[in-house]
Amino acid sequence: MEHFVELVKALSWPVAVIWISYIFRAEVRQLLGRVSSFKYKDVEASFEKSLSKAEKSAKNIVKPQVNESESDLSQKEQLLRIADVSPRAAVVEAWTLIETAAMKSGLSTGTAMKRTNPKMILDHLASSGKFSPDSLELINQLRQIRNKASHLPDFAVTQSEAERYLDLAVQSAAVIGVTVS
Repeated sequence: MEHFVELVKALSWPVAVIWISYIFRAEVRQLLGRVSSFKYKDVEASFEKSLSKAEKSAKNIVKPQVNESESDLSQKEQLLRIADVSPRAAVVEAWTLIETAAMKSGLSTGTAMKRTNPKMILDHLASSGKFSPDSLELINQLRQIRNKASHLPDFAVTQSEAERYLDLAVQSAAVIGVTVS
C-alpha cells in the first residue's frame, strides 16, 4: 500500500499538468503562438523559423530585373540604419515598402484604396490575378511576421534577422512594382 501512495504522489503533478493542458489546449496553443523565442537546453525556436520559411518561399519567385532608383537605395539605407538601433522597428517600417508598392498597384488600375490594413493589401493583390501563388505566400508570411513585430510586446528580433526581413520586403515590393508596370 505504501508503494501505491508513493506512485500516486509521483504521478499527481504530471497528470494534473497534462489534464489542465488538455482542458485549456486552445488557450495554450494560442499562448505558444505568441512566444517569439523559446530556449530549453538544446532546443531553440524563434523569429528565425518564420523568417526561414519566408526565405524558402522567396526562392520560388522569379526575381525581377529592376534598376534600383536613388530613392529605393536611400529608403533601404534608412531602414538599415533603423535596424542598427531597433531591429523590431525596422521590420515594421520595412512593411511600408510592400504597402507603398501595393498602393501604387491599386492606384494604377483605377481602384484607389482609401483605408488599408495589411490583410486588405494582400487580398487586393490576390484579387488582381497578377501575382503567382508563391509571391502571395511570401507577402502573407511577411505580413504575419510584421504583425508579430507590431503587436506582441515580448517579440524579439536580432539585427541580422531584421536585415534579412528587409531584403525580402525589398524583393516583394520589386515584384509588385514590376507586375504593375
